[in-house]
Formats: sequence, structure tokens, C-alpha cells
Amino acid sequence: MRLLLAVLLSGLLLAPTLHAQPAAGEGGALATVRTFIRANETANLDLMVSTFAEEATLFMPGGDAPYRLTGKPQIRAAFAAIFGRRSGPITITPAAVTAQMFGDMAIVTAHLRDVPPTPIKEPLSFARRTFVLHREGDRWLIVHHHASNFQWNPPAG
Repeated sequence: MRLLLAVLLSGLLLAPTLHAQPAAGEGGALATVRTFIRANETANLDLMVSTFAEEATLFMPGGDAPYRLTGKPQIRAAFAAIFGRRSGPITITPAAVTAQMFGDMAIVTAHLRDVPPTPIKEPLSFARRTFVLHREGDRWLIVHHHASNFQWNPPAG
């Protein structure tokens, strides 16, 4: 059952969409995250920013912005810098997607690659993403996004 749910949620996140979606419970929250991912893949800055609430907050991975970004202008500037360094579209493949619903709030978490079975034999890094969304009127918008990268080292020995 969990595998089926993970497959269905992954499919929802990978399907293309054009804007933050109408508030339809879990499906609407996942559609907004899917829009964020598509905008990130294609470096569509306006579409990306449209998925955020006006005073949303964001933690970026890495050293470019170690502090919390607050509001659409700061979020726009951070992604504009990232998109400006790209030479073309990228592919983002969410794995282990989970949506938790709390009325007008939703938390969507995912890895950006499959987590390998343990024990690992070589160091590896994988990205983790958390989206906190709020239903505002007829749309789900991101109110906080936390992006982190995890460095996993094999046990010494």
C-alpha cells in the first residue's frame, strides 16, 4: 500500500502544470509543489515566484544564501541568481514523496534521489526538500520551503 501511494504521489509531482493549483486538498498542495519543480527545471522565474505566498520564507542549500530569505523579492533574487548560472533545463526527480494534511495547511517532503539501501560503501550526497503550504482562497501557496543537502559517509572500519 505504501509503495502504491509513493508511486502515485511521485506521478503527481512529475506531471506538468502551469500555475499554483485550485485548493483541492492534497491534490492541490501537490500540484503547487509540482508547479514549483517544473518552474525550477525550466528556469521559469515568474512561474516559480507565483507558487509562493507574499511573505513566504526559504532556506536554500549551500553557501549562496545561508540565511533565511523572506518575501517574494528575496526569493526571486535568489532563484534569478541560480537560473542565471544554468546553461539549460535540468531534470528533478522527486523520490519518497510524502504529503501531510492539516486542514488549510500541508507539509510535502521528498528526496531528490532514491535513498540507497544501507550499509553504504562510498560517500554520497542527496537532497531533501520540505514545502509548507497554506490554502489561500482557492489556491495552495508555499509559505515556507526548506532545501537541504545531506552528506552521508560510510561507517569507519
